[in-house]
Formats: sequence, structure tokens, C-alpha cells
Amino acid sequence: MVDSGAGGAILRTILASGPVPRSVVAKHAGLSPATVTWQTRALLEAGLLLELPETASGSGIGRPYSPLTLDTSGNVVIAVHIAAAQTTVAVVDIGGALRSSTRVPHRDTAPSHILDDAAAEIARVRATRSERVLGVGVAIGGRVDRDAGTVVEHSSLRWRDVPVRRRLEAVTGLPTELDSHTRALMHAEHLYGRLRGTASSMVVFVGNVVDMAFAVGDRVHYGPNSAAGSIDRMLGLAESRDGSARATVEQFSDHGLLRRARTRAPAAHTIPELIEAARNPGPAHDLFVERGVEMGRVTAALIDLLDPEAVVIVDRGFTGLAEVEATYLRTIGEYSALCARPAEVVSRSTFAGRVLETAGAAVALHGIFHTPLNALERKAV
Repeated sequence: MVDSGAGGAILRTILASGPVPRSVVAKHAGLSPATVTWQTRALLEAGLLLELPETASGSGIGRPYSPLTLDTSGNVVIAVHIAAAQTTVAVVDIGGALRSSTRVPHRDTAPSHILDDAAAEIARVRATRSERVLGVGVAIGGRVDRDAGTVVEHSSLRWRDVPVRRRLEAVTGLPTELDSHTRALMHAEHLYGRLRGTASSMVVFVGNVVDMAFAVGDRVHYGPNSAAGSIDRMLGLAESRDGSARATVEQFSDHGLLRRARTRAPAAHTIPELIEAARNPGPAHDLFVERGVEMGRVTAALIDLLDPEAVVIVDRGFTGLAEVEATYLRTIGEYSALCARPAEVVSRSTFAGRVLETAGAAVALHGIFHTPLNALERKAV
């Protein structure tokens, strides 16, 4: 039986360092030459790797070798990101490159309508591609049971116990995986981004949903109730028992920021418009800075609780506005007992401008890069 765990280690090594000879793969993956030989044979036969023409070493000393590389031209996944107002459907190759992306506005928030529209777009996109589609990855905010493929709860969409994986697989015929948006971004940062090789890490996401993910090595913590990283109660975002939202929701989410902007910066109707307005002094600028202070305090508390080696903050204000980034870092430095030099620990997302697409893709690609042959048994087409 093929050791798919070793296969994943080989793929991740080639992703990080390729094209490389088998000897380099063995060294960096911590595998014996014999294991690398028979594992790479299986991965070549499975169509995930390509063997490039034989070449000599740079020094001219030693035997020629045939470098191994990922077959990025022949293997893609379809990435789906379900947000509050729209669904993004994209094609991403196994090297992490974005090939195409489309937006599908929601008719309403009914799960059947959103998922049917997503399935129709998947079918349209799939018909335009010649590459092998390895599967569909779906990322969404809220509480997600990855193993069951179910959205347990999503407050903005008012979803509860929605079997996303089962429905999309039935309609599209493609193997489908589901995960929360922030955990998906954590997987993406470990595969393709800033968190590769870190011993412990944290991703803080600030958008229409506000939550975090934590990992030791590249193993993301989910918890027995699929609720790890749900910091909404910590922020006061959760509904009270009588169903009324607490006032502090206005301080954090994109929805809250836009609601406050209606009175303080009425010309801005979307977050990109609000960011553009915030490039100059005024109410829009102040809104993002205020959120930077509040979320900086929250991030400082999480750093002191978890003591991660590296932190990624995904907030369009943090990425797009230099003063907001500086506000986060300054506030973290002031409030954290452990992080005296935040700039050495905290960074922005690797995937600015393609966060949604990358999150969805990482849900599908995580399995490919950890148990590749098991993942392919789910019949990529």
C-alpha cells in the first residue's frame, strides 16, 4: 500500500523548493531515498508530478539528474467562497496560481438558492477548462464542521445545519470539501505563504465575520465542537439570549463599519470605497483606525494566551492603509505582555487581492498536499 503521508511530504517539498532532484526531496522531506523513489513513481503515475529533462549539476560534478516539479498546467481545483452578499467561484492550480475568478451575487440568503447558483457557476467554469479538476473547495465564515461537510451556524446568512458538501457533490458530481474561511486561510499560508515552516501560528480575520485560527506546526486546531477560533463572544458579537445584537458589533465587522459610515462618511457604500475615502484624513480614516485599536487589543490578548511564533492579520484596512497597520502594531505592542516588537511577529496576508479565491482553493488543496493518493481516490475528473 502506498504511504500517502510520505507522498504529501514529497509534494510539499517540491512545492517549496522545486524543481528539484530526488536527493534534495529526500533530504528536505526527511525520507529515505528508497521511499522517495517509489513514492515519486506513484505520484508521477497519478499525474501530480512531472519529471523534467535530465540535467547536469551546476558545478558539472556528479551524475546528471531529472528534476521533479508539480504538474501545475494539468491539475486545478475549483474554489468557492460564500460571503454575506455574494459567492466567488475561481479556478486555482495546484501551485496556488489563480487562473480565473467570477462573482455571483446572492438572490437571497436561502441555502438552496445560494448553493444552486454556486453549482451552476461551477458547471459553467468547469466546461471552459481543459485541465483535470481535482475537486471543489468551499470556504465560508461561521461555525463549520469540516468532517461532516456542514455549516453548523452562520449568523449573517442565518444558516444552521446546512449540508453544503452533500448538496454540492450531488449536483456537480465533483468531490467537495468544506471548511471555515479563517482555517482555510491558515492552511493556505502554510502551503503557499508566510507561515510555511513556522512552529506555531495564528491568523486573525476581520471582515463580515471576525474570528481566528491557531496551528501548531501545520496542524490547525479545530476542537471537538468545531468551534476553535470562534471569538465572537469575546468580542461581544454573539447575540444575547433575547436575540438582540450587542452594540459592540459596530466596532468590529465590515457590516458594522459600513453602518457607522452611513452617518460619518455617507459617500462610501462598500468597504473598497470606504478604504479609498480613508486614504485622506476624515471620518472614514477614523473608522478604520478605531477598529485597528480595538482589534489590536484583541490580537494582543490572543498573542498572550497562545504565544504564537507568527501572526497573520487579514483585514482590508490593515492591508490597504499604512496608518491602520501601524495602529494595529502599536496597539499590540502596548497591550501585549509577550510581543514587545510586533513588526517581527505580525504580518499581513500573503494573498492580498485574492484572499477569497485562495481560501476556497486551500480547502481542496490541503488534502492533496497531505494525503494525495487518498484524495485522488475520490475520483478527480
